[in-house]
Formats: sequence, structure tokens, C-alpha cells
Amino acid sequence: MSAGTMLAGRLNIETKEFTLSEVPIPEPGPGFVRVKVGAAGVCLSDVHLIQGLLRPQFLQGSEVTLGHEAAGTVDLPGPE
Repeated sequence: MSAGTMLAGRLNIETKEFTLSEVPIPEPGPGFVRVKVGAAGVCLSDVHLIQGLLRPQFLQGSEVTLGHEAAGTVDLPGPE
């Protein structure tokens, strides 16, 4: 993995292909924090995405990161 990237479990909404992909590490905006994820679980929303029963409304592109049920520690506070 290169500096400035992290691994993410990604689902292609069109092909239903799941991959582990290197994605840029995000910077937190004002009033937000970045969390270093220690564990993430699959929930029913993820299952519905995989089954094609749910589609993100504002998805840019065809890939979505799964595992929004996350636990971790604050890695970096954003401004303010």
C-alpha cells in the first residue's frame, strides 16, 4: 500500500463485484474528525446493496465502500 492510501472493501453496484481497493485517505473537514477504523461490520444495508435491492442516491461512479457499522479511534481532528 502506498503512502496516503488505505484499503477499502468496495462493491461495484453495476457488476456486483467485491474488491479490496486502495483509496485515498480522506482529510476531515471543519467540525469533523477522521476515525482510524479498528473493526467494521456488515449490516442489512450492505446486504441490500449486494443483492441489488438498494442503490445509493448520490453515488459518484459505480463503486461504494461497504461496512459503515464501524468502531475505531480518532485519528485526526479537522479544523474547528
